[in-house]
Amino acid sequence: FITMGYVKNFVEGNGLVYNIGERVEGYTHFLWLLMLSAAQVIGFDPVDASIWLGIVSFAGILALLLAISYRESKRRPQGFWLPLAAGLFAFNYDNVVWASGGLETSFYTLLILSAFYLWFYSRQTEPQRLLLVGSVLALATLTRPDGVLFTATAVGMLAVRGARNGQIASSMRSIALLLLPSIIVGVPYLAWKYYYYGDLLPLTYYAKSSGTASAPARAVAWRYFGQGLFYIWLYFRVYFVLGISLIASAIVLLRTRRTSVETIERGTPEIVAAAAIVVYLLVFVARSGGDFMFARFMIPVVPFVVLIVEQSIRKVPPGLRRYETVIALLLLGCVFLENEMRVHVLFHSKENGQLAQNWNLTGDGSTRGIADERWNYYYVHDDFAEMASGNMEVFSDIGRYLAPRFRDFPVTVAIRGGKNMIAYYANFRTCINEYGLTDSAIAHLSTNAQGRIGHEKQASPEYLQQRHVDFELFDAIPYVPQNLPSGTIAFEIPASAHAGHLWQFAHLITSDTARINSISRHFGRGFIRIP
Repeated sequence: FITMGYVKNFVEGNGLVYNIGERVEGYTHFLWLLMLSAAQVIGFDPVDASIWLGIVSFAGILALLLAISYRESKRRPQGFWLPLAAGLFAFNYDNVVWASGGLETSFYTLLILSAFYLWFYSRQTEPQRLLLVGSVLALATLTRPDGVLFTATAVGMLAVRGARNGQIASSMRSIALLLLPSIIVGVPYLAWKYYYYGDLLPLTYYAKSSGTASAPARAVAWRYFGQGLFYIWLYFRVYFVLGISLIASAIVLLRTRRTSVETIERGTPEIVAAAAIVVYLLVFVARSGGDFMFARFMIPVVPFVVLIVEQSIRKVPPGLRRYETVIALLLLGCVFLENEMRVHVLFHSKENGQLAQNWNLTGDGSTRGIADERWNYYYVHDDFAEMASGNMEVFSDIGRYLAPRFRDFPVTVAIRGGKNMIAYYANFRTCINEYGLTDSAIAHLSTNAQGRIGHEKQASPEYLQQRHVDFELFDAIPYVPQNLPSGTIAFEIPASAHAGHLWQFAHLITSDTARINSISRHFGRGFIRIP
């Protein structure tokens, strides 16, 4: 919902900013943000648009996987069309979740797979294909900066082809054509970014780095790499059949490499797919420490994984080809087993029988800060057990109720995590994300300690006072506990269609009595303050 704040301000003419007057790049998906802004301009709710664009992108991924499978089946006339890759992708729980998750994940994945399809399966001349692939990869990089790694993989593929064929000059011309769209689009974009934000890198880069070159910071960087490898391992721990199949497929494909005029000209799809997987996982996912959201950073290369698995089944030894269908059906059936496995890996049952996530456990069973993000928003939690509503409905209702009460009173609020949703719907004048995702000073703090990815740096009370923050949002629960700490305030939220009666708690940061009285007066009846 940080993105939605940028969309709102951009459409209203306040610039690409989260807080009016503060130019910081608190997003990492420029093209996605522009698409949501366009959707709002023509009358769509950007939240709904983000979900539907993701679903359409997911459908596009499946269509491309089907098209690739069909084209590959034509290369072996004695075989039959086996769209295993599309099936493996479609039934994977996390692929489906992130298709409707509101982020750019599925759209980004569609762009990467589109570039792959255009190079290996389109019928244009090579110069045309180079320009088309380069254009799609440029759009991918505008969608997420790590898209440059797929461009680098394509450049490496062309360089290897040129060196192998002894055509270095031709290879350099091909690379220039491939990079031309990125240069035409990227140079003005980077120039604008530096002029507008004063930096070429988004705040998330700084929020997830140590901020210093000291020896302890370098040690943290290595721990980040270890956490990133753990993120990859955790994914394949859940989707273990997919991981085992990928290793087995690589062995089969290495033993049955195909050579033809087409592969000499364009390369071997499976090898390029494997190279893209390795480069992306090691250079981006592992190096950045992964993510605190399970599977999100893995999805862009999952189409390559399932394509490699499908291709290997087409190339099993002749004596096993009669079992192709059986193997494919077994793999599809295992997807449902894996979907069940993720519950046992990511969750545990509490004494009351409710599920709880393992991200904040210590010792055995801990997922080291990696969580099922959708579960946080859509599933019923202890505090809302009587309401049959998850955080998504509850937080949006709270924000909508607060909005008119602070419309003419410019409060400054500190928020964490999912409270960005409340801030978006409440339309607070100024919001400080305490983890530095929208605040340059917090993002540039130095740290020698590694915590939960994206949550290591946090605003100090002194900094919040310096920013003239009025209060810091906490949890919302259906009752007022006893013995609340001094400085606590609470806003009474009436029952709605999604949630029952709630109290939204906060902690006062300001000590200005007149300011506190103004907050109470603007909210009206239902305001509680613990002196």
